[in-house]
Amino acid sequence: MEYLDVYDENAQKTGKVIVRGTPLAQGEYSMAVHLYIYDENGCFLIQKRSKNKKSLPGIWSVTCGAVSSGEDSLHAGIREAREEIGLPLKERQLVFVSRIKRRRSFIDVYFVRDDFHIEDCVLQKEEVDEVRLTSASALLDMIKASEKANSTYTFTVEKAMRDRKLI
Repeated sequence: MEYLDVYDENAQKTGKVIVRGTPLAQGEYSMAVHLYIYDENGCFLIQKRSKNKKSLPGIWSVTCGAVSSGEDSLHAGIREAREEIGLPLKERQLVFVSRIKRRRSFIDVYFVRDDFHIEDCVLQKEEVDEVRLTSASALLDMIKASEKANSTYTFTVEKAMRDRKLI
């Protein structure tokens, strides 16, 4: 069973802890982390969610997940990368880009430069069916197809890519 901290509209912990999957009340939020992991060639690692997942099965995405109770998003990102794809990231590698407020959650976006090789990935089969590398522009096209093209999320990721001269 996974426990999550509940946050208020200002991303402050309320002191309330819930079991993951418990509906949130009005004005309550959860916290998630999205990792944009890229290599020395500017290619991004994406993962295909397991077809057995309840939420968004079989879609391609970046490494992401919920921030567990008592954890911050930086350490959640490190944990998710290790658990889901077997990459041992270090704190100094994760560069915080932005916190995005959604309807019922906050998403902390990090960009991570790592000298990994795709064959280094060890997949957690319950979470991930496969991984591959993709260009920044192809990844941005995927995001635009699933998000509104002018959304805060899309704008944030595109700006972070441009700031790093990846597109």
